[in-house]
Amino acid sequence: MKTIIFFLLTLSLGLVASCSSVKIITDFDQEADFTSYKIYAWSQVSDPFNLDYPQYDNSLNRNRWKEAIDAALQRQGYVLGEGNVDLEVDFHLQFERNAVPYHDHHDVEGQSSYNYKPTSVYQYDQGTMIIHLLDLEKKRIVWQGFSTRALDIGLLEDADANIQKAVSKIFKNFPG
Repeated sequence: MKTIIFFLLTLSLGLVASCSSVKIITDFDQEADFTSYKIYAWSQVSDPFNLDYPQYDNSLNRNRWKEAIDAALQRQGYVLGEGNVDLEVDFHLQFERNAVPYHDHHDVEGQSSYNYKPTSVYQYDQGTMIIHLLDLEKKRIVWQGFSTRALDIGLLEDADANIQKAVSKIFKNFPG
């Protein structure tokens, strides 16, 4: 019985851990000369707030994302400016509900069973933050970065630090 409880506890922790890991993806235009870009500006177009996730998508957190992206770009040597701008920056927040099957490892009489039939579903919310850098002369995206993770209320406890950390990871392998 202790083995079964340990197995179920390990399985549950593994499921939660697999859902809470951060996935970072970046991509860039191989032909873009990032050393030629000097000045960036923010896009004037912004997405509406996602009203289903107001604890994550609100003006306070959007300002945090913008400040973190500004800091990351300035660490790369770019200057926020107006007029003769090389790059336009925007970001988008996406949220979705996901589900994974939860397997019951017991038969009706409570005996251990290796019939891994899904009996219920574990649901979780996932958030994705997408950053785009657009070459204004060529009118095309030259770099994009994504951060995706399962959402939990703990992310809000130190939102500044969590957002800074996510943006730093996105810009870790920035070209140029």
